[in-house]
Amino acid sequence: MPSQKNIEYIQTTKEQLKSGKAFYFTDFTGLSVQNLETLRRELKKNSAVYVVLKNTLGYLAMKDLGFDNTLRELFIGPTGIAIAFDDPVVLAKILKETKDLKIKGCYIEGTFFDAKAVLKLSQIPSKDVLLSFVVSSLNLLGNLVGVLEGVLRNIIYTIDAMKNKEAK
Repeated sequence: MPSQKNIEYIQTTKEQLKSGKAFYFTDFTGLSVQNLETLRRELKKNSAVYVVLKNTLGYLAMKDLGFDNTLRELFIGPTGIAIAFDDPVVLAKILKETKDLKIKGCYIEGTFFDAKAVLKLSQIPSKDVLLSFVVSSLNLLGNLVGVLEGVLRNIIYTIDAMKNKEAK
């Protein structure tokens, strides 16, 4: 029978995890306290948090939230979870750049990605950069429409001039 303390720990952990969009599992062995605090400050700026969980209780909390059994291998050794509440790509970049932090894998909106996939994910431009690409592409399309409209207008004027010339 689990103790009341453990039941409360699982409930508190589930509340922390419930609103996350992405969960990055890390091994923080070798990470200094100063680097950990720097990481936490950086994550906080980007709508994320870093929590260190007890392996068995963290696993039970995640399993209660509906995650599958691939979690078991992520809860081996010292385990910290970076939880993204907004943009998961930014979090991947921050974790990749943190010295002495090993990424074990992650769940993004229920889909599991291994450490190699997380490294690839960290190379994707941020949401703001991608949105600026879309806006600039739309601007280019607007310019193209204007140019094509001008060409079409010139063709119509030419045809109209030829028609008027034949009518005389």
